[in-house]
Amino acid sequence: MFEKIRVTTGIPYLDALTQGGFIKGTTNLVIGPAGAGKTILGLHFLLEGAHRNENGLLIAMQEPPWAIRRDASNFSFFDHKYFVEPEKVLMLDFTPSGWELWDPDSLTYTDESEMMIDAEGVPYDETSLPTFLHRIFYHISQVVEEKKIERVVIDPLAAFQFYDYGNDFGFLRKITTGFLVNIAALNVTTVAISEFPGGMDYSKYGEEYITDSIINLDMLSVRGEMIRVLRISKMRGTNHSTKTLRFAITNNGISFLDPEND
Repeated sequence: MFEKIRVTTGIPYLDALTQGGFIKGTTNLVIGPAGAGKTILGLHFLLEGAHRNENGLLIAMQEPPWAIRRDASNFSFFDHKYFVEPEKVLMLDFTPSGWELWDPDSLTYTDESEMMIDAEGVPYDETSLPTFLHRIFYHISQVVEEKKIERVVIDPLAAFQFYDYGNDFGFLRKITTGFLVNIAALNVTTVAISEFPGGMDYSKYGEEYITDSIINLDMLSVRGEMIRVLRISKMRGTNHSTKTLRFAITNNGISFLDPEND
């Protein structure tokens, strides 16, 4: 029988709503518009792991790690000591400005390395998205093994849209789901951050179908005031709340408003 070991998020009330947190080894999607608190939730998750002596990895795809650390310094739960030797939380910079994107020697990778995505008909040249993802996945797998990583945050998956394939969303869905499947095979608990395009309630990349849970964050205008809300729309193997819950971002990070009344 499969044992459901829970991995706490670092947000006590959210853990209470989900029977103790994410199931160990699952891939969990946090989705919402800019400013909703997605990266903060991911940092809660990684710092909670550090407190529990579980190594974490942040894969920065859009905002560079130094900027994430700078902004996170405003929160009481964020402790820089976990990002220095010995590192409990590692940060890999895969933003376009973070490394020489198309340099074949920029990452440890050989022709004998296992291919992670079947992209038949797409050339594996140095400027293709499949080549880029092959390279970063190979590097991620090395780090996970060497550093004994247990928690991973990908911030964000939406960075894949930077690569133009003529609006071939079928191809983008294929490589996005392939990337997540291979991350899951590393036996880590993952939080994948993404965004829904404006005016849409689904993603064009298909990640909501491959992930084990979905936490929707949103910002709503109520009587002229902007409020933040959270809803758990999917969590496999979990008796979770389906209510829309209000929260605020304070010095302590994500704090639910009147949780006893929700």
